[in-house]
Amino acid sequence: MALTAIGKALLDEGRCLLAAADDLELRLQRMAQGVETELTVALDELLPLAAFSEDIRAFQQTGYATRLHFQHEVLTGAWEALMQRRADLVIAAGEGPSGGGYKNYAVGAVPFAFCIASGHPLAKEQEPLKKNQLLEHTAIVIADSARHLPLRTTGLYSGQRQITVGNLADKIALQKQGIGHGFLPRPCIKRELESGDLIEKEVVEPKADEVFYLAWCTGEDGIALDWWRQRLMREWLPQVLRTMQ
Repeated sequence: MALTAIGKALLDEGRCLLAAADDLELRLQRMAQGVETELTVALDELLPLAAFSEDIRAFQQTGYATRLHFQHEVLTGAWEALMQRRADLVIAAGEGPSGGGYKNYAVGAVPFAFCIASGHPLAKEQEPLKKNQLLEHTAIVIADSARHLPLRTTGLYSGQRQITVGNLADKIALQKQGIGHGFLPRPCIKRELESGDLIEKEVVEPKADEVFYLAWCTGEDGIALDWWRQRLMREWLPQVLRTMQ
């Protein structure tokens, strides 16, 4: 005896339906135990998702069956995602907005370097570079992804010519081509500095290290959220940045 084509289709579809039913039953059981069905994590654009692969693998082994969603935000955008409840947990750059409603924990800081291409007009200027010298040339900046909170800009002077890009990779690319200048996270440009594609210049007003925070809304106590919160509530950023070099 052998299944007909219709029988094979019914068998395959039935297996899918049974698997979906089992998954639904498991998720309902977990919900009754206080485990979230979904959890959204917003990462600052600087941090690659691959840096959290071991954490994701460890979470899968818990058997919580929570569906994970990851998204990238820029500057204040991560804080806004938390405030608007579009994310349950965020790793954000800089201090959060005033007014409270959230808890945070510093996970490390990132050093920045002012960089230009070797062929840029500022490359031959005497250091440290002054404000009036920088104003004569275009700055490359990354757009803040926030839509409602006040936007942040870093290393930019009022009235300065600028080109705005959506991510760090594009900013680095334009600066390597000599189109503009700006501050870049030092761990992300180690190869470019070593190869000479970018050169670092001292400026009168350097950018301070950017502190990154793990943050979540006050009163949230889901089991999956607590697992990630405990997993990341330590100073791990320097270690992650070393793997990016």
